[in-house]
Amino acid sequence: MIKPSWASDNSLSFLYRMVVFFTWLFFKILYRHKIYGLNHVYKKAAIIAANHTSFYDPPILAISWPQEVHFLARESLFKYALFGSLIRKLNSHPVQGDTSNIRAFKDIQELLASGKKVILFPEGTRAYEDRLGELKSGVAFLVLRSQTAVIPTYIHGTFSIWNRERKLPKLWGKTACVFGSPISYEAFQGLDKKQAQKALTECLAESIQNLRTWYEEGAEGDPP
Repeated sequence: MIKPSWASDNSLSFLYRMVVFFTWLFFKILYRHKIYGLNHVYKKAAIIAANHTSFYDPPILAISWPQEVHFLARESLFKYALFGSLIRKLNSHPVQGDTSNIRAFKDIQELLASGKKVILFPEGTRAYEDRLGELKSGVAFLVLRSQTAVIPTYIHGTFSIWNRERKLPKLWGKTACVFGSPISYEAFQGLDKKQAQKALTECLAESIQNLRTWYEEGAEGDPP
């Protein structure tokens, strides 16, 4: 059993550790949250890429991955002094517009270059239905450019609990987070730039869908 960093790493800020702990407690009590695929934990810098249907998805990833993680957030959220300071201390980084702009790409590359794990949602926005939408090529671009890896991830249950149609979340349900085998840039080195991005994006989409299938068929053994 891997002990999460928020429970064991004293180098992390007290605020980060406490917020993640109480968030974990919240999901464990209300939603019986479960985590699968920790045998796929990747020690080096990587992007954690997951399906996205709910505001609950980022905190679920933060409590499920056993290492410290980093997020991107709209720059407008940082204009309020107290709130901006708080979310900075919780590893949020401001971006202008969406995560497809050049400045955001540079910020993510800097985080990866320093060995961090960065959470991204390759669909680009919350889905309207409980299925994986078309993935944008941004994650593949970053993995190939930074020569890192992407960890495909499937989040279960958040759509029924708090989707776009609901103003407030249900206070019951069942959530799970399934981590898959890391996809390294090295497997796509022999392709030209556009072909590599396309192939990696397709591989990521297939991996996330396979994780969903694995979970829905009973979650036996290790996830693919």
